Amino acid sequence: MKKKITHSLYPYIALLLSFVSPLPIYAETLASDILVSDNPVIALPVTQTCAGAPWPNIVWIHVHDNEETARQTALHALSQIQQGCLLDLRHGGNREVSVQNSQVSYQFDPNRIFTPKGRQSALKCRQGDCAAAMAQLTHAANQFLSQYLAQKQLIVALHNNQPNSGLSIRNYITGGSMAGVTRQIVTNSDNNAHDFFYVTSQRAFDFLTIRGFNVVLQNNEDISDDGSLSVWSAQQQIDYINVEAGTGHSSAQLAMLAAIWAYMQQYYL
Repeated sequence: MKKKITHSLYPYIALLLSFVSPLPIYAETLASDILVSDNPVIALPVTQTCAGAPWPNIVWIHVHDNEETARQTALHALSQIQQGCLLDLRHGGNREVSVQNSQVSYQFDPNRIFTPKGRQSALKCRQGDCAAAMAQLTHAANQFLSQYLAQKQLIVALHNNQPNSGLSIRNYITGGSMAGVTRQIVTNSDNNAHDFFYVTSQRAFDFLTIRGFNVVLQNNEDISDDGSLSVWSAQQQIDYINVEAGTGHSSAQLAMLAAIWAYMQQYYL
């Protein structure tokens, strides 16, 4: 089902304007570094950055280390909210994570490892004991999910795409490359096509739609298991929202996060 709306895009201008002051100093805790290790047991390279007390039921997450606009806008928004934490995977500024130890050398997309089927496709074993690589990756993914995500009610992911040639809302409309994952979609001609929400709940879809954003609702009942966080969240019945924006589209992504803050306040805080 596709709808098109044309009313005002950003109903949170006052809150957005509050998101432009300089960033404060953040407390960062590096949980682990897996780029090169002789330890046969690995963990994902998580940096947890907090602007205040963590939310017990909500987490913001940034998994692709080459998507810097998403990282900075998330940190900026949290600094204004003065609460909450960002789980940030730091792995050399690359999209994929590389691991090299005495047993094996391999790499993977960190947003494709959250289900067993996804890990089978995501793991790129370059040399060594590939069965050991799968065991390491499975342990790391399960540990991460258990420690950071399994008890949450809302997961907010932040991503960027290339504004000229990357992913956009157009990929999800009928005939697009991602149309098969779509249950509902709404577009707003006032928006850049590269700035959109991807959600797993009808409630989030309705909330963001009425506020004038581009929004895709995932077809949870009939989506291919690619190991992504949106698929895992749907399986666990956890509310998931991806705040997707073009690289360099800081203002648009900040406005989207202002809407997320309003959603959080209405339903979770």
